[in-house]
Amino acid sequence: MKTTYLILVLILVAWKGYHAWLRGRNAYRKDVEQYRTLREYLLGNGATEAEARSPFVKRALRRALLPLMKQWRLWAGVVVVGILIWIIF
Repeated sequence: MKTTYLILVLILVAWKGYHAWLRGRNAYRKDVEQYRTLREYLLGNGATEAEARSPFVKRALRRALLPLMKQWRLWAGVVVVGILIWIIF
């Protein structure tokens, strides 16, 4: 029973992680394409490549992880059920 629960939790985490990665990647690509002039402006004013990339990465991470954080009830339920199963069996 513990192994089954562990496998289900790992599948759920992998599924959520994959979709978060897709959301973040797509947001990054869209922003880089849409705001290409901002990146060029930053580079032209002496910013390093990492500094020019930073706003795009921050927005992509925010876009990818906020939906996961908003689903805290689901994660809390999974954790509580897991702990109860672990204690009982």
